[in-house]
Amino acid sequence: MAIWQFLLFILLVLLQVWLFNNIHVFGVATSFVYLDFTLRLPVKMNRNIVLVLSALMGLVIDLFGSTLGLNMSVMVIVGFLRFYLLKLFASRDIYEDYVPSFQTLANFMFVRYVGTMTLIHVVILHLIESFTLFDPLRLILRILGSFILTVLLICAIESINVKGFKE
Repeated sequence: MAIWQFLLFILLVLLQVWLFNNIHVFGVATSFVYLDFTLRLPVKMNRNIVLVLSALMGLVIDLFGSTLGLNMSVMVIVGFLRFYLLKLFASRDIYEDYVPSFQTLANFMFVRYVGTMTLIHVVILHLIESFTLFDPLRLILRILGSFILTVLLICAIESINVKGFKE
């Protein structure tokens, strides 16, 4: 399992740095698919390890994006809240060993889980990044656009993942 997580880490970093950081839909929406790494960590994984891995993902994205500390701080918050949101959305006992996905959570619950985590991530990231409420309309457009784009891409990646492993 650790090899797949390492490969997922590398793949998401490469996709984020070389592809998604350069795509800004209508000049406001940017996708943050690297969040999928924290979303896909096993439920039984130690919370401290989740925090370290989330921080590491954020740090690597920061190093490549010249935004030192921004993504790392947001990923630590998301990694911390992950356990509590899984308890909220998972219909199973939180102590079962599974990786959150369309298969392990119901489709609707998985989308709610991804949506909530993405909304938290995007709101905090854009608020810290803008560090002002000078142009609230643009801030809201950036949050909504990035939220929608990120959720759609994470669900698309998960959909490809599910279809690829079923066959």
